[in-house]
Amino acid sequence: MKIVIVGGGTAGWLAALMISKLKPEHTVTCIESSKIGIIGAGEGSTGALTNIIQNVMWDFGIDEQDFIKECDATIKLGIKHIGWGPDINKSYYGPIDGTPTGGQEADVIFQHALGHRDQEFLHLSTELGYKIHHNKNSFADHEGNHAYHFDAHKVGQYFKKVCTDVKHIDSEVKDVIIDSEQGWVTSLNLTDGQTISGDMFIDASGFNRVLISAVGGKWKSYKEQLPVNSALPFILPYEEDEIIEPVTNAWAQNNGWCWNIPTLNRRGCGYVFSDNFVTADQAHAELEQTIGKKVDPIRLIKFDSGRQENLWIKNVLSIGLSAAFAEPLEATSIHTTIFQLKHFILGALGQGREDTCNKGQVDAYNITNAHLYDGLKDFLVAHYTCGRKDTEFWKHINSGATSTDFVKSIHEICKVRVPNYTLFPRHEGSAGWPLWGFVLAGTGKLTDTVAQQELKFNLTEHMSDAMYSYNVQQHHANSEHLPDNTQYIKGMQS
Repeated sequence: MKIVIVGGGTAGWLAALMISKLKPEHTVTCIESSKIGIIGAGEGSTGALTNIIQNVMWDFGIDEQDFIKECDATIKLGIKHIGWGPDINKSYYGPIDGTPTGGQEADVIFQHALGHRDQEFLHLSTELGYKIHHNKNSFADHEGNHAYHFDAHKVGQYFKKVCTDVKHIDSEVKDVIIDSEQGWVTSLNLTDGQTISGDMFIDASGFNRVLISAVGGKWKSYKEQLPVNSALPFILPYEEDEIIEPVTNAWAQNNGWCWNIPTLNRRGCGYVFSDNFVTADQAHAELEQTIGKKVDPIRLIKFDSGRQENLWIKNVLSIGLSAAFAEPLEATSIHTTIFQLKHFILGALGQGREDTCNKGQVDAYNITNAHLYDGLKDFLVAHYTCGRKDTEFWKHINSGATSTDFVKSIHEICKVRVPNYTLFPRHEGSAGWPLWGFVLAGTGKLTDTVAQQELKFNLTEHMSDAMYSYNVQQHHANSEHLPDNTQYIKGMQS
């Protein structure tokens, strides 16, 4: 079967890599124009990308150290949320490994940390959280549970380099040719005069959504729940004496939030805001006042958080920004692309167009992956409903106007109980209880009093201190030998 991918970047070349390696019987062509730049607004990932880079489950022929070197990558162990609450000087960590893991022991450790220790030290209940607290870099292990910070423009090029069995065409799509009887895409006319035929087409064209729009794709907006719609990305050099933590900094601002991501040679930053409350010029001025220096934004990015109503229509599958974009707060774009591709390649991709694009299969795929995106939307909404109300933007959110039924229900439960893993989405790739727990505690919805009550109710209070102490000792033993993250990165620079 001929599979044609429109668009390069991280999403397009990830698709090319995974399909060509996992289903080598198919021919893969990627149409990418050197005249069209990539968005590259996010420079962070989740553990899903680590599984690809470390060849977990499948051998993609990638060397992690090579990836790190070529993409200016550094380690990411979690996200530091700063100012997401009434006290704008407070912060909390969200380690990407997350605890609890669904087991009773892990639940108890988390509840003990919440009930008997300062909420700011909740992260000690996880191994990665312990490493964050002690500023440890685990690249030195050449393995393990971590994610990456990287130069987004270099990642797509890296995957392009390792796609040795993929045909690359440097051109743009001029016309999408559709079979009038059945509505299948049959071929693409390119601006250089070529006509490329195919059986299955993958739309990785970003916000242009070239293919999915041609077959009737409709956008389902999240703007009522996620009101930020603009971003000003910029770059900051490292200061000589700067501490470099193994985390993404997500710093809440008057009208949105700012990301600060430590890559090898500089920090990739940006202000994500709502233009319903502030203009781009005002946001720029606010940003400079906040950080105390002049910044030169690369460009203004406009977006509408949401997803395709149907991610897969006929023989067109949308991925990456063509499929969905739920703002960059939890680095979900690459994450969801990987899971979308996994669901497609392992669950749906057959020998030919007819058995691949079976209506039942397409419908099931759309239902599953719609749940994936909608669940992540709820998770993002929970970050914002943090009780902050010092500006019109935050007053609007605090009014409940942006909340969802699921978030409201979880907040009600938090008043009397500690929610457990059974309440959260179980779709592969969704944010489960481990990650929700830190956000609920960090935003003040889950309190120490409720956690203490939960320990007593479950008759685990007597053992929780010993379990917690043992857990921290194990984390110490696993981390003591690791280098300081700041020193490690500066050593790599030299």
